Amino acid sequence: MKTRSWWALGLGGAIVALLIWVALRPSAVPVDVVEIRRDTLSITVEEEGRTRAQELFRVAAPVTGRLSRPTLEEGTVVARGDVLVTLRPAPDDPRVQAAREAAVESARARLARAEAEQAEAADHAEQAQREVERRRPLLEMGALAAESMERFEEAARSARVAAEAGDAAVRAARADLEQARAALLGAGADSLAPGALLSVRAPVAGTVLRVLEESERVVAAGTPLVELADPAALEVTADLLTEEAVRVAPGNPMLITGWGGGRTLHGSVRRVEPSAFTEISTLGVEEQRVRVVGTLPDPPPELGVGFRLEVSVVVWRGTEVLAVPASALFRRDGRWHLFRVVDGRAVLTGVEVGEQGSGRAEITSGLAEGDRVIPFPSDLVGDGVRVRAVGASSGGEGGGA
Repeated sequence: MKTRSWWALGLGGAIVALLIWVALRPSAVPVDVVEIRRDTLSITVEEEGRTRAQELFRVAAPVTGRLSRPTLEEGTVVARGDVLVTLRPAPDDPRVQAAREAAVESARARLARAEAEQAEAADHAEQAQREVERRRPLLEMGALAAESMERFEEAARSARVAAEAGDAAVRAARADLEQARAALLGAGADSLAPGALLSVRAPVAGTVLRVLEESERVVAAGTPLVELADPAALEVTADLLTEEAVRVAPGNPMLITGWGGGRTLHGSVRRVEPSAFTEISTLGVEEQRVRVVGTLPDPPPELGVGFRLEVSVVVWRGTEVLAVPASALFRRDGRWHLFRVVDGRAVLTGVEVGEQGSGRAEITSGLAEGDRVIPFPSDLVGDGVRVRAVGASSGGEGGGA
């Protein structure tokens, strides 16, 4: 009987000890788990962008004058040579006008004098040549000395040179007269009568984007009046931080979203501008940015110039790579680490990281396909700690663009 009692007491003590151990043992930490699979990984640089016309023409006033109230409306399609606006060139100061009129009269007088001198030189050249021709038979008969004949021929050559100089003087006088007339009538208005209207015409065919001067007023020469462009020929610009722009090169794919349509537009980088500029962020921080210009081959008709959109530039793309959520990685002792789940426990694992972006990172060593890792590990997770998966997903989910 005593033996049985001892056995019963021992068994009861073991059960109590087991219950105490189970009660005091740390429970498994609930964690999310991601299974690693090979996938396509794209690294993008994202920034807000704008559309703009590939070729923008800003038509300006050719002369100072009073602009007539424009009747042109924005959105009007014009052909090359169509009248955009009209203006009346402003009259000059009376003293300046008088001086220009006097310059024209002086130029006319110089031209008349040059023409008279040229006519006289031409007659003299013809007379000298006739003298040579009349004395040539006398030279052949021996009735005229060769030295005398040479003097007549030299005189004829001098007369021809003088006639050519007269022609040049006439051309120069005519040019001076044209210059004086242009100064009198105004640049670009040399065919206008005083007070006549000057028509400013479209240099190319296109659509009127903006009418910059909508009221009748006096404008100076060079004042922008109208903007023209082809709205179907659009390009995209985005101002990237310099540390991001160094990874961008011409030919990189561009993904356009956030423009208001339900689909992604595809373009490519055409140019990365060579100089940066300073921009103040919304937080008041100075940033160095570089403008990236991209092509947009088939823009939808509802997309116009100056529209806001979201630009993603693909700077790297890899296929069949091991990618993990960037949230699973952390630095320890100067190296990247993460927690793998092995037999229900978290195992601290060092890894080598390649490209990073779009919320994921490429793993070049330290992991194998099928491994399970913990994204967003909490402070309760440590090397060897028991864990319990409460959510699982494939490492391919949420892939890059």
